[in-house]
Amino acid sequence: MSEAQKKIFEMLMESQFWPPETMLAFQRTQLTQLLFHARENVPFYKTRLDPLFKKNGDIDWSRWHEIPIVSRADLRDRHNELLATELPPGHGPSKAFSTSGSSGIPIAMETTRFWGQANRAAIRRFHKLHGIVPTKSSASFSSSAKSSELRTSEYLSKAKKGRLPGEVVAARELVLNRSLAESRKLDILQAEGVDYIFDIPSNVEVLAIANLSRKNPLRLEALMFHGQGVTLEQRNLFRESFGARSLSIYSSEESGLMGYQCVGNNYYHLNSEMVFLEILTAEGRACGPGEPGRVIVTPFFNTALPLVRYEQGDSAEFLPSCTCGSNLPLIGNISGRQDQFFRFPEGIRTATGLSQALLRENLNALAFQLAQVETYKLELRFVPADRDKPINPDPIVAHLRELIHPKLDVIFKPVETVPLNAGGKHQRIVCEITP
Repeated sequence: MSEAQKKIFEMLMESQFWPPETMLAFQRTQLTQLLFHARENVPFYKTRLDPLFKKNGDIDWSRWHEIPIVSRADLRDRHNELLATELPPGHGPSKAFSTSGSSGIPIAMETTRFWGQANRAAIRRFHKLHGIVPTKSSASFSSSAKSSELRTSEYLSKAKKGRLPGEVVAARELVLNRSLAESRKLDILQAEGVDYIFDIPSNVEVLAIANLSRKNPLRLEALMFHGQGVTLEQRNLFRESFGARSLSIYSSEESGLMGYQCVGNNYYHLNSEMVFLEILTAEGRACGPGEPGRVIVTPFFNTALPLVRYEQGDSAEFLPSCTCGSNLPLIGNISGRQDQFFRFPEGIRTATGLSQALLRENLNALAFQLAQVETYKLELRFVPADRDKPINPDPIVAHLRELIHPKLDVIFKPVETVPLNAGGKHQRIVCEITP
């Protein structure tokens, strides 16, 4: 662990208990530095932030809401204008990467070393609070497209890095080839004695269903998720299949680690020391507690490509104060952008509320995908767990018609595999009709 990361971690362990007024003062200090940097060094913000600044150069926080919101399309189409021409001392160097575009708009990002240090410190706080032991073995998944070594190997194994330069701990990190059959993944994880898995919920769900049919099922201590919210049904499935806790963070490639699961419930504390997060109505009004709205974020530490009031593409709601002892704000009911919408003449519909338990019980599938192939026609593509066992379509059709649209014609289509999207995710909902 670098000295900077260590200092940030120590601050995070203390700042979670700061009174709200202390946190607000800290946030405004960070925002002030970011705003001056963006105005002076980022062409995109040269005049965009003008409503905030008084004639004497002070910031008028009452006019924060007048700053235009940055869209993902802005990030794609005006990327070069969003890049800083100069970085603050100690923030560099920067590095560039591209996102998968699973939301439909792939983008290029650039982040600083200091940004990475802050995010790693926040991850360490999350692990510390949940009792994740760094000396235990863990596993994640990747594709041969991302790792050339996986073209000839089922998995990679490496020693975990320690807290000090050159130090290793008595544990290993496995990276499995994502294209392996679920049964083979489970064999490897079991043989290697893995304690933790890092992945997204929809991918682990497929693994968990396959694990239920094993004579000697894999047991894990914890599953740690990112990229998608975890439903209560999934948490119950993972507990039944692996005997494991389900822990998750709220993050994105553009905005970093925005929040982490509370130790006392399944909601998320914001990393308020790292990001200013707003929840707004469609009209731009701040939502009250329990009122769902659009998530707008301003990360403090990515000075290479600053995002001031960026529309994350999610919805969420603020919740009452938590009883766990932390003073960090709590949010819940996060709905992400990872699933597409169904489109009908009456408007768009989602599959929010889809009963995975009902599908597991009646479909007998290892994995499935709902694809809208015509206006009122859905293909339910599924990988049969046992081809000799019949499915029970009637409860599924009734559920989908009630949930999505009463005119739906549901076609059941067994497949060998449900393909992953560009981001390596099992995308549960796809819309394949032309807008």
